[in-house]
Amino acid sequence: MAEPGEPSDAERSRTLLAHGRFGSLATTSVDPPGYPFGSLVGFAVDGAGRPTLLLSDLAEHSRNLLASPRASLLVSEAGDPPPADPLACARVTLIGDVSTLEGEARDGARRLYRAAHPSAFYSDYSDFHDFRYYRLQVIAVRYVGGFGRMSWVEATDYAVAEPDPLHPYIQRIVEHMNDDHADALVAYCRVFGELPGTESARMVHIDRYGFDMLAQDTQEDRRELRIGFDQPVDTPDAVRATMIKLLSAARAVLATTGVGPPERAH
Repeated sequence: MAEPGEPSDAERSRTLLAHGRFGSLATTSVDPPGYPFGSLVGFAVDGAGRPTLLLSDLAEHSRNLLASPRASLLVSEAGDPPPADPLACARVTLIGDVSTLEGEARDGARRLYRAAHPSAFYSDYSDFHDFRYYRLQVIAVRYVGGFGRMSWVEATDYAVAEPDPLHPYIQRIVEHMNDDHADALVAYCRVFGELPGTESARMVHIDRYGFDMLAQDTQEDRRELRIGFDQPVDTPDAVRATMIKLLSAARAVLATTGVGPPERAH
């Protein structure tokens, strides 16, 4: 379950799938029989978060799916550069039944997959007669948000959840706030984080519901904290307006308490 001002694990899962392109598909092996078989596959997701796969008839996982449609798809958070510890990254496993798509469903899957994988390699292979489109109908979702955060997500909650619209802009926003608005981050921590001894702070993440920071005081003790927005923000412009509003409120509080705000104004 999410704390107030945080995305739910269903939303976190949908965000991972919306921006992922490759994952590990697990099927039940035909030969040797009955064993889990993992393989790397490309995917795209539809409006309900169901993965669309483009698989060759010659692949082992395709043979396995013909014998048993039960499968799972593991998708992990990607980073640039890659994280030092992949186990600290968020990941999600979708469990369900896989079926081939024909007719209009296949045409829709083809458009969806090509939009997610526009390279010539995938465009060429998508029209080969021995390649087929498949869909994973999700019946269960397991989300792991790194160390200490994990949950089972109801398939119905996953299907209706929305990916975070700020996801494509996170890195840019975080870098901008840390490079150009360090004084504002300190003010946020002192007032909204209730850490009046904060001397420096860094933003580490932001989403539509709020942002996470690391605050450091004069004793060089670091504290993690989250500050939620009054209402969700869905665009970089909305983030900017909200941050300005928060800073004005923080500076007003600091002025009345006698604790001077950071000197620079933005």
